[in-house]
Amino acid sequence: MDSLERLAVTQFPRKLIAPTYLYCFSLTAMTTLPDFSAYGYQVTEQLNQNLQGGIITYKALEIANEKPVVIKQFRFATRSDWDSYKAIEREIEVLQGLNHPGIPRYLAQFDPSNGLCLVQEYKEAQPLSKLRGFSPEEIKSIATQVLEILIYLQKRKPSIFHRDIKPENVLVDEISSVSSLPDGGEIKAYLIDFGLARIGNSTMALSSLIGGTLGFMPPEQVHNQKLTKASDLYGLGATLICLITQTKSADIGTLVDFSTNKITFKDKVSKFSLGFIQWLEKMVEPNPANRYQNARLALEALKSLDLIRIPEVSLDKLELDFVANSVGQELSKTITVTNTIPDTMLQGEWSVSPHPKDPPHTPDSHSWISFSPRKFESNQVNCLLRVDTSKLKANKNYEREIVLNSNARQEKYYLKVKVKTAPLQLNVSLPPYGFILAFGLVLALISGIGLQVGLLENVIGRWIAVGIFTAIALGIYSSKNSDWLDFEDLLLGYLVPFMFSGVLVAIGWMIVVVIGVVIRWASTGVIDTFEIIDSIKIPLAISLGFGVVLAISWAIGRAIRAIPWNGGRAIALSVLTAATGILTGIGAVIGFNSYLLAGLTAAALPLAGMLIYPPLKLVRLKAQHRRQESQNLIEP
Repeated sequence: MDSLERLAVTQFPRKLIAPTYLYCFSLTAMTTLPDFSAYGYQVTEQLNQNLQGGIITYKALEIANEKPVVIKQFRFATRSDWDSYKAIEREIEVLQGLNHPGIPRYLAQFDPSNGLCLVQEYKEAQPLSKLRGFSPEEIKSIATQVLEILIYLQKRKPSIFHRDIKPENVLVDEISSVSSLPDGGEIKAYLIDFGLARIGNSTMALSSLIGGTLGFMPPEQVHNQKLTKASDLYGLGATLICLITQTKSADIGTLVDFSTNKITFKDKVSKFSLGFIQWLEKMVEPNPANRYQNARLALEALKSLDLIRIPEVSLDKLELDFVANSVGQELSKTITVTNTIPDTMLQGEWSVSPHPKDPPHTPDSHSWISFSPRKFESNQVNCLLRVDTSKLKANKNYEREIVLNSNARQEKYYLKVKVKTAPLQLNVSLPPYGFILAFGLVLALISGIGLQVGLLENVIGRWIAVGIFTAIALGIYSSKNSDWLDFEDLLLGYLVPFMFSGVLVAIGWMIVVVIGVVIRWASTGVIDTFEIIDSIKIPLAISLGFGVVLAISWAIGRAIRAIPWNGGRAIALSVLTAATGILTGIGAVIGFNSYLLAGLTAAALPLAGMLIYPPLKLVRLKAQHRRQESQNLIEP
C-alpha cells in the first residue's frame, strides 16, 4: 500500500471513496476531437482528461472571432444523470458572474448530446504541476495572487469555496515561469477548475461528482463537515509545500505524519526562512481553528515575510566620535559587524554618504574617510575606519554619515561619524634662556673658582659646596610641591629659624672666643690673631652656607615655577643645566679628561635638545598655519 492509499484509508470514510456516478468512456472516442461547430466552436486539441471525474478539457477557437477558449465537457453514463444537471443552471450562472483577473471567465454553456459543456476564457499558461525551478520571489508572488483570488471569492455573497486547490489547478504564465523575470515583468497566476466549488452552505451538483484530491483536502472536507473560510487555505498551503519541496501531487502522502495527520516538510527546505515555514505550517493545520481564519489574514501575515533565510546585522556601535590631539593626525576606530542568523553568509560594503562640503567621490573612495576592509563576506568582521584630518581645517567640528550596504534583512545601516580637529597652537612654551645661562655660569664660576683657590680642601669650601647642592634640591622640591609646601613656608617655617639658631650659636661661639682671647691677653699681654680666625671660621662657614642655600634655593624655585612646562621637564632642565655648569667649571680648571667629557656630553646633549626643540616646533607650527590658510581644505 503506497502513501496515498494509506492516506485515503486513514482519513477518508468509505462512503466518500465509493463513486456516486458511473462514467463510461471509449478510449477511441476520447482520442477523437468532438465537433462543436454547431455551437460556434472549433476544437483544436485536447488539453486534459479526468477519467474518474468524467471531465475532458479541450482547447477550441470561437468561430466568430477566432478567439481561443477552453471547453470543459462533463460526460455521464445515463441520460438520467445528464438530466440532473438541469437543476444547477442557476449556480452556473453565479460562476459565470465571477470577474477577477486571476479566474478564467465563464463565457457560455451548451448542451451537446454526450455531456454538458462549459466555455471558459483561455489562458496561455501551464499548471504548477508541470513547472519547476521557481525563485523565492516568484513563489511568494504565486501565493499572494492565489490568496487575492480567495479573498475575492470569500467576499462574494454568499462566499464561494473552491475545494480543490492543488498544483494542477493553479496556472502560471509560461513566460513568467523562467527563473528570472523579464524587465518590468510580473509572474501571473490563475486559479482554475471550479467544478467542485461550493457556494455558501449548499453543495453544487457538480461537487457530487468527485470528493476532491487526496492530500490537498482539509480534514473537515474529508469528513463532510462544514467548510469555513480557512478550508481553501489548506489546499493552497499543501500546493506551496509541493512547490518548495519539489514533490509531485501524487506523492503528497510521503510528507504526511500519520500519527498527527500533519504535513511535515521542515527538514526538506533548509534554505527557506523560519517565518515562512511557520506560515505554511499554520496554513495546513489539521484543525481549522488553528489556521488563519480567512485569506485576508493569511495574506497580511505573508506580506511581511522573507521566504529565504536572510542575514541580520548586529553592530557594536552606531556612532563614532574622533578627537584629534594634533593637527593633521590620522585617527582610527574599529567597528565589529556580526551576522546572527545561522546557515547564512553576510555580505557588506561600506560607503560614505554624499555631503555638500566634500569633494565629489565614488562609493569606492572618499577624500578623508577610508575603510579596511571596505567590502567583506563574513559572519563576523572587524572593520577599521580611518579619518585623515590633514584634509580638514583646524579646530573644527565635522559630522558625516557612513552607510553599510548588505544582503541582510535591513539592506542599509547608517552610522554617524563625528570628528573634532585639533587647534593650531602657536603659543609654544619657550624655556627661560636667560635664567638657564645665568644659572649655568654661576655654577661654573663657583665650581671653577672654588677648585682654583682650594675651597674644597678646607671646611668653609666643603660647607659652601654642600650648601649649593642642598639649595638646588630644596629649590626644585619647593617649586614643584607648592601645593603642599610653598617656598615661603619652607623659608619662614624651617630654614630661617634653623639659620637664626645657627647664627646665634656662631655669635655665642665668637663671644666665648673673644672672652678667651681677652683673658689670655690680660694674663700674657699677647693676642694670637690666627687663633681667633681659626676659632670663628666654623660659625662663619655655617652662616655662609645657609646664606648660599637661601639665595640659590629661592632663585631656582622661582625660576622653575616660571617655566610653563610640566614638572618633569622643568626639573630635568634645571638638573641638566646644573650638571653642565658644574662640569664645565671643573673642566676649565683641571682639564677635560675622558670622564669629564663623558659626563659633560651626557648632560649637555639632552639640555641642547630641550633648548632647541621649542623654537623649531614654533617654526613648524607657523608653517603649518600658513598651509592651513593657503590650502583648499574641506569645510565642516
